[in-house]
Amino acid sequence: MMNHIHTRLLEKYEKNPSYWSGSVFEKVVDYSTDHKGKWGEELLFYHLKEYTEIPVQWDADSNTANDDGVYDLFWTLNNGNKKRVEVKTSGRTVSNGRPTQWQHENVYYEDNKWDNVVFLDYDSNDDMYVTVVDYNEIVKDNTIDLSLFGKRGHIRKNEEGKSKVDFSMKSIQNGIDKGVTFKYNFRNADNEGLTNFLEEKLGK
Repeated sequence: MMNHIHTRLLEKYEKNPSYWSGSVFEKVVDYSTDHKGKWGEELLFYHLKEYTEIPVQWDADSNTANDDGVYDLFWTLNNGNKKRVEVKTSGRTVSNGRPTQWQHENVYYEDNKWDNVVFLDYDSNDDMYVTVVDYNEIVKDNTIDLSLFGKRGHIRKNEEGKSKVDFSMKSIQNGIDKGVTFKYNFRNADNEGLTNFLEEKLGK
């Protein structure tokens, strides 16, 4: 009967390791899209709060109600201005068992809705690529410009003001070469290096 076949197939397929088997991110990839995003925001929030001097604040899901932009983390700078940081999180996409790229939806590029965007891109080898860019580094003439990473932004029809941002391994390497991406491994963690990178990029 089908229910018995189903049980047998479950046992069969459980023996076949997935791309994420054994990774520190194995459970994360099963989260809903919203929970993955919130996990990334909280991960960055607590690192900034506990390991840097940045007076970071996080309003969890209330960023959608902000009347001064679209962002997840924020704090007040010494000059009294508000620093607004948008956080985008993605696991590596797997197609037919092979890793391809990282995909980020709804990166807003009109009307100065954020000051920095942080991309958190994680892979099954326990690497996370932390990319931090200023607004004017990837927004030119009020449109998305990803030439810093050697690629173009993807703007869908009928979706004005926001872009889909995909990173290949080549794009990530370009970010590392340009000094806007830090490679962090969760099993061989360079916490001091990550902290210095974040303070340099966000603490100004």
